[in-house]
Amino acid sequence: MGERTEVTRGSLPRERSAGRFSGPDGLRDVVERILAWLRERRGSGLKGVSTATTMRNVVDADALAEETPPKWTVCHDVVTYGADSLTDVLVFRHDPSRQDLVVMPERNTDPEGEVSFYHADRTRGARHLLSIGADSLTVALSYVLERIERFERLFTGRGRELPSGYTGPSER
Repeated sequence: MGERTEVTRGSLPRERSAGRFSGPDGLRDVVERILAWLRERRGSGLKGVSTATTMRNVVDADALAEETPPKWTVCHDVVTYGADSLTDVLVFRHDPSRQDLVVMPERNTDPEGEVSFYHADRTRGARHLLSIGADSLTVALSYVLERIERFERLFTGRGRELPSGYTGPSER
């Protein structure tokens, strides 16, 4: 316990004293590779960006809203698609009940193809896949507009079952 530790001074390692930035060869190599990667990324610009048609490109939400009852709004939203990507969806929002009917394309880049329906409860923060679907966006929109009053009854607690009359493209 009573032993003193002798402080000694030595010279800096050669790598540090050589210039503005010097380091061991391994570290220098890593830094050079990172800098080369950053230069390469900076030069790429928008070359790697591709375009895709989304629900927003093919559906006029304002025109569709004119065909819905007064307590409903129609808007676009972006939600997670699968585990990692985002997709544009169409939302029929029943404002008084805070319930949504979400129309989502089965394939992220094919909004006019097969469609799934989700019920979103904004009060509880939950979204559930419904057992209905459509072969195309056109059929899906017709289905919703023809049965929107039934969805309203369901969302306000006056109905017990989903509006029937359509069999989806696959077993859901």
